[in-house]
Amino acid sequence: MDFSQEELVETIDRLVAGLIERAGVTAGPVDALVLAEHHLGLPVQFVEPAEEDESGRRRPRARPAGSGITLTTDMSEEQQHRAAAGGIAQLLMPEIFHKLGVVVGAESKQFVTHVRGLVVPRVLIPRRLLRAALRDCKYDIPALKKVFTTASMEMIALRLLDLDEPCVIAVVDDGVVATRRGNQAPASRKLSDAEQECVTRVTELDLPHRARVGEWTAWGWPVPHRPFRRILLRAVPDDV
Repeated sequence: MDFSQEELVETIDRLVAGLIERAGVTAGPVDALVLAEHHLGLPVQFVEPAEEDESGRRRPRARPAGSGITLTTDMSEEQQHRAAAGGIAQLLMPEIFHKLGVVVGAESKQFVTHVRGLVVPRVLIPRRLLRAALRDCKYDIPALKKVFTTASMEMIALRLLDLDEPCVIAVVDDGVVATRRGNQAPASRKLSDAEQECVTRVTELDLPHRARVGEWTAWGWPVPHRPFRRILLRAVPDDV
């Protein structure tokens, strides 16, 4: 494809920024359900969860007729807004492809998934609103969550990687590093000593912790309401 990742991201950022501005959203949270239904004309409907078979798996459900966003009544608020943002992403796809010179219908399923993964967090946590929130919240994930209530803490943390400030974001589940990514250089799954200290202390106390060890400063936060112990980490090199 004749465009870079930076051009793709810039195109998406511009389209989402325009959508948010036209909708009159000037601060978080972003209500993706209202955005979809009232500003884009995407009908939102709720249905009962699919029935489970004998082994506990959901039975396939016939897709409702017509375009729109279908949510199940057992979805959490975060899940509802993420699904609505996914519907918005689907609606924006043709315009994104047109601006990048991608022939609609010729794109791969992998590319569509990649684009969707870029659009959804940008709808729920737009760059301009995130920048504004950082003035008061700094990089405190729970504080940002109070602003962007329709997004998950995990999504908010990973969204920080899209900013210019160097950092490493990690997600640790029951002591195992599930994700660890940096925005300035590739990051392995091995935690720095500062990150590991945060994991140890957050696990012990179930409270946020800050640690400075060696050349890194790290912050750790427990994520509530998960079926396992999940800890989010943000680490920055001290020479920044």
